Order: sequence, then C-alpha cells, then structure tokens
Amino acid sequence: MQARARLMAEVMTDGRMSHYSELYQPCPVEDFLSNELGVWSYNVMLFAVANPALQTFDLESQVRPAVRSLKAANIDVTDIWFVITKHLEILRDPIALQRWLDFLSLQALDSRHMANFLLKAPDALFNSCTQAQALQVLGWLKALGVKQEYLFPRVLCPCPAILLQDVAGQLQPIVSHLTSLGLEPQHVMRMACMHPELLLVCVDTQLRPLVSYLEGLGCSTCQVARLLQEVPQALGSRPPQALFGSRVEALRRMGIDVAELRRVAARSTLWLTMKGAPHEQIAHLREAMGFTAEQARDLVTACPAILSEKPLELQRKVDFLCATLNMELGDCLAHPTYLGASLMQIIGPRHSFAVSKGLEAKLQSPGGTCSSSVVRNKGGAWGWNLTQLVAGEDVDFADSLGASVNEYEGFRTAFEEEYTAKLSVDAAREFQEELKKLGIYEGA
Repeated sequence: MQARARLMAEVMTDGRMSHYSELYQPCPVEDFLSNELGVWSYNVMLFAVANPALQTFDLESQVRPAVRSLKAANIDVTDIWFVITKHLEILRDPIALQRWLDFLSLQALDSRHMANFLLKAPDALFNSCTQAQALQVLGWLKALGVKQEYLFPRVLCPCPAILLQDVAGQLQPIVSHLTSLGLEPQHVMRMACMHPELLLVCVDTQLRPLVSYLEGLGCSTCQVARLLQEVPQALGSRPPQALFGSRVEALRRMGIDVAELRRVAARSTLWLTMKGAPHEQIAHLREAMGFTAEQARDLVTACPAILSEKPLELQRKVDFLCATLNMELGDCLAHPTYLGASLMQIIGPRHSFAVSKGLEAKLQSPGGTCSSSVVRNKGGAWGWNLTQLVAGEDVDFADSLGASVNEYEGFRTAFEEEYTAKLSVDAAREFQEELKKLGIYEGA
C-alpha cells in the first residue's frame, strides 16, 4: 500500500504518464471497473489518482453489487462510468441505490434520465430521504400543475434535491410568497420547470430579501413578480446586491440620485437583467454618441427604455435620424423617447407609411422647435416631431393621420419583413468583410 501511495503521489506531480502506466498495478476495485465497464485501465488509473477515496470501497460488498444494479437498470456502461467519475459516493450503499433504482423504474424513467438523476442526486438522498417523503413531493408537484412527462426530465432529474424538501415547511411557503406578489400558480409551475432550483430557495433568507431589495429600487409589486417570472434564476444563492449592485452603481455614477433611480426602476426593469446593461448603453451614449454626462443622465431618466436598447440599435436609430429624417443628434435631447422606440416596429414603418400617404406634415412641427440646421437649411420651417412619431399605440397613430389601422398594420408587417431581410444581407456583408480582413475569405 505504501508503494502504491508513493506511485500515486509521483503521478500527481510528474507529467510522464506513460512511464507510470507501466508501473501501475490496479487494485481489485479498479480492475473490476476496468473490466466490467470496458474502461481503458489508463483512464481508471487517472481517476484513482484524482480520487484516493476509491481505495476505501470494498469490491464485494459495495462496488460489485452497485455496478451490477446499475447495469440491471439498463443504464449504458459508458453512462455508468461517467456517473461514477462524477458521483463516486453512489457506490457507498448498494442497497439504497437499488431502492432508488426501483423507485425510478416505477416512475417509468428511461435509462438516460436515471443516469442524469443519479449524477446530480445529493448523498443525503440515499442516506436520509424516504420514498414516502419522495412520493409526497411528487404529489405536491403534480398538484402544482407539473405534468407527468415533465416531472422528472424537467424538474427532478436536473434537481433531485427537491425530493429532500419538506412540503409544508419549505415548498409550499415558496409558492405562497410568489402568489402573494401576483403570480398565478401556473406561472410558478412554469418557473419550476424552467429553473427547478427555484424550489430550493429559502423564503426568509433569499426570497424576501430579493423582493425587498427590488421594491427598494422603486419596482412595484407587479414589476417584481414579472421580473421573477422572466428571470427566475435571480432567485439563486447570490445576494441581491451581488446580482444588481453593479448595474445600480452605474446609474448612480451618472448622477442619478435615489429618487430618480426609483422613477427609472418604476418605468423599466429590463436593464436589471439584460446582458451588458446598463454599462454598454451608458458607454455608447457618452463615447460613441458624444453626449455629456448630464445629457446622458437626462436622456436615461426621461426614457429608461434606452438602457435596454443594444448599442447597435441605438446607432441605427441615430443613422436613421440623420440620413432619413434629415435631423441632428441633438434633436434626441428634446425627444428622448425616440431612442427608446423600436426602429423596425415603430419608427421605420410609421415614417414610411406617413411618407407613402403624403401625410408627413401631420408628424412635423415648426422648425423653431427643432435644433436641426440641416432641416432648416433644406427649406424648412418644418422638422419631424419625434415624440409624436413614436408615441401611442398603432391605432392611435393611424387615427392621428386619419388612416385605417388595418391598412397601417399590413404596411408595418411588410416593412418588418423587408427590414429583417436587409439586416440579414447587411450582417452577411459585414461578416464577409471581417473574413477578408483576416485573410480567410474564399468567396468571389
């Protein structure tokens, strides 16, 4: 044993694996795993080096019956080896393992789902969870609305620890607290199917502090419920400050005080969860668009939706403003909602529809209210009223022009299809240019 320990220690510190593989003599457990599962002895050696605990298992009373039970459950030998390498402790108690394999078979699980379940099952599931407790949890999940076909593949295989939860003391309080925010039980059920770890959170130490934090930012109860429904992974182990603190701090560095922050959060919460927000948007406003810190702050507080617009979309709106509307970047300061509206769904189709019908005058205002020297030099006493262009629903927009909303919606659909096709062409062209820069483009 001492010689083997020295060999294992040398393997850990020396990269000459081929040399040590010749000296390696497998113990009975390792030899059994190699032969029974068809694993190359070299791989078993590496696993044994990384997991000295393998030497503590008895072949006849633990390893052999456990592996035979796994094979009897029709789990592929490759999957068995993978499960063992990731969860060695399942070999510790073959009787408990067999009991759970029987339980899973009764639930009509196929071998792959069984392997996934065992892969993530905590040791406590084999040591302290009774099947009566597991059946109680299953019944509760079904009562919540989880369908049988989703019960294990979507919920319990990804997160078997749910079976350790107490229904009355742990699971039900989570649902009760979420429904108190305005979520329906079916919403909670969908959240659990998407992110089953939601059912492991603690109401007192995780859920309530998160809700209090979001409400402290200015989010309404309805907004909190919607945010949790859209991003249930926010209910993880990280504290709220770690999740959202850097985003909030980015706004505070702009000079947005607590009162303004509450107004921003009350109008939009997407910036709290969108990747890159609000840092990328703020940087684009300041660096690419050239707004001062005060101007950027005014834009954001007037239209928080800007914080959830991708920088590329912001730039496209600016290009449209200058090239198509013949206005200047500074005009956005008087009409901040322009930067928060969709170019494909609102700005573009509304402008094109008004022009096609010869009704653009109804969306223009006297040049005195427009800062654009370009507009005034072109003729004009008139410039586009950007706020009016993006305000209201489609039916309100059509009514303001005296047009049919059905006609406008058909026009908008055609515009969106054409716009999407153009974006695809532009993206392909940009990709080709990047390949040419790298010298690997082989096209014509």
